[in-house]
Amino acid sequence: MLRLAFTPSRRLSALRLAGHAAAAVCVYIVTMLLWLKGLLALLLLFNLTYTVTHQARRRWPSSIVALQFERDGGVIIECRNGSVREARILGSSFVAPYLTIVLLKPNAHWRTRAVVILPDAVAPELFRQLRVWLKWGVGRGVAPEASAGWAGRV
Repeated sequence: MLRLAFTPSRRLSALRLAGHAAAAVCVYIVTMLLWLKGLLALLLLFNLTYTVTHQARRRWPSSIVALQFERDGGVIIECRNGSVREARILGSSFVAPYLTIVLLKPNAHWRTRAVVILPDAVAPELFRQLRVWLKWGVGRGVAPEASAGWAGRV
């Protein structure tokens, strides 16, 4: 069993800001009605506020603040508001040294949840263990021991 508690990610905030700024420049450059440009700029601002506070800063009540990986391969999702849900990891999750996106399917819900994890949001060793397990353990029935380290069982 391994528990990952997330801290706010400055890198993710900066990446979100850069992406939204680039989109705002595109809206400014494109020829269209002024009121439509204003509406698109306002929507971009709302989306930036939502994504930074929800995913990067993790301040919304529904923001995922911790993941607990169980021996049987299941995951327990802990939200900021204190709610706890069981889920399973989808095989379409993305794993790289600079970014990991864990796609989760909660057991009692139809909606898929995505957890964007950058290296500054979790301890380096836990981030490495998570990446190794997601890359090699999910779907193979591997349930690593917390004391031996996740990579020791792969």
